[in-house]
Amino acid sequence: MVSTSSAGRPSLLVLTSTFPKSVSDGTPPFVFQLCTHLLPHFDVTVLTPAARKAPETETLQGVKVRRFHYFWPRFLERLADGAILENLGRSRWLYLQVPFLLLFELIAAFRLARTMRPDVIHAHWFVPQGVVAVLVGRMLKIPVVITAHGGDVYGLRGRLLDALRRALASRCEAVTVVSRDMATKLPKVTSRRGEPPMVMPMGVDTRRFWAKPKGDGDSGQTVLFVGRLARKKGVEYLVRAFPEILACHPDARLVVVGDGPCRRELEGLSADLGLAERVRFAGAQPPAELPRFYGAGRVFVGPSVVTRGGDTESFGLVFVEAMAAGCPVVGTAVGGISDVVIQGRTGLLVEPESPPALAAAISGLLNSPAEAGKMSALARRWVRRKFDWRRVAAGYADLLTGAASNGSRTGSRMQMVEQ
Repeated sequence: MVSTSSAGRPSLLVLTSTFPKSVSDGTPPFVFQLCTHLLPHFDVTVLTPAARKAPETETLQGVKVRRFHYFWPRFLERLADGAILENLGRSRWLYLQVPFLLLFELIAAFRLARTMRPDVIHAHWFVPQGVVAVLVGRMLKIPVVITAHGGDVYGLRGRLLDALRRALASRCEAVTVVSRDMATKLPKVTSRRGEPPMVMPMGVDTRRFWAKPKGDGDSGQTVLFVGRLARKKGVEYLVRAFPEILACHPDARLVVVGDGPCRRELEGLSADLGLAERVRFAGAQPPAELPRFYGAGRVFVGPSVVTRGGDTESFGLVFVEAMAAGCPVVGTAVGGISDVVIQGRTGLLVEPESPPALAAAISGLLNSPAEAGKMSALARRWVRRKFDWRRVAAGYADLLTGAASNGSRTGSRMQMVEQ
């Protein structure tokens, strides 16, 4: 029997390491947005690591947020400030903070769960949140659902990690992944009921992105990238493709929205190629500003690659945003991008790490606005049908409600991404 909180809804405890500091923060907001869309169904509390200039306790758009500290002195708490795997790759000394993050998250989650007695725990990422959720769930007899987002599958490999994922999944009511490609990377992972991971992506507010505002100085030849400037995003290859694009379209410009560890390197590459006047690095932007950039774009490009460590694009939510805004897209055939970009129908796919292939696809769309328009119209209908937050959140609400009722309905969930 599912209990109800003082708000009259079942209570949900969400564990995540990626969560915005405020509603205007540039941190990827997909976990926060899922939580807000679950509010009609659950009283939602989020536990996340402390972040600089973020309060320890607050309520964001109805979602209760609790942040825990995990290292001292406080100004050295940097492991979970951004993407954990990227931070570890940049600063090896941060490995020292890993056990402290796990320990203090376990303590904070246990105390919070013991006080609020949630009906279900939803952990985003196998490590560290999945570990904590399963331990707390077993101690307090609370059902657990784990959602894997990519880095915890693509970037963490090896027999021990495979065994850890299998062990965690076997103690959960359900495991979800955000793309079909991710599901193929977890062949022996099954839930407590013996079910394989279910494909359930994150979503977008398709109505918000369809505003189509135009940015200042839009030339009609704007090529757009949105995302974290990390190695797996492959922005280097887009920059290297741009001289060839300019040879055919001298008025073209590249706008790069986002920040990250590769920004300085990419700015240097642009200068070395003589592109300083044609490439604009706009930095990280709050979610409210993104529709303006998509609206000004003539072509959106996501040139993702597979890194040496195996990490890659698990799904590519920015492609969904671009399609919702009516912007034609070019992507690479890696990871879960093909769940969204269907070659020749909702966008174009090219081989990764190939500036000539990127240049040809981008120039082709710039040369054929009518064909690009037809493709973007089809893509927008596809996105509204498959990835609108109302549909996605309803699926998660159904799954979590079933898990809270001892998983009696988890077996009826359908794959949410299909051709």
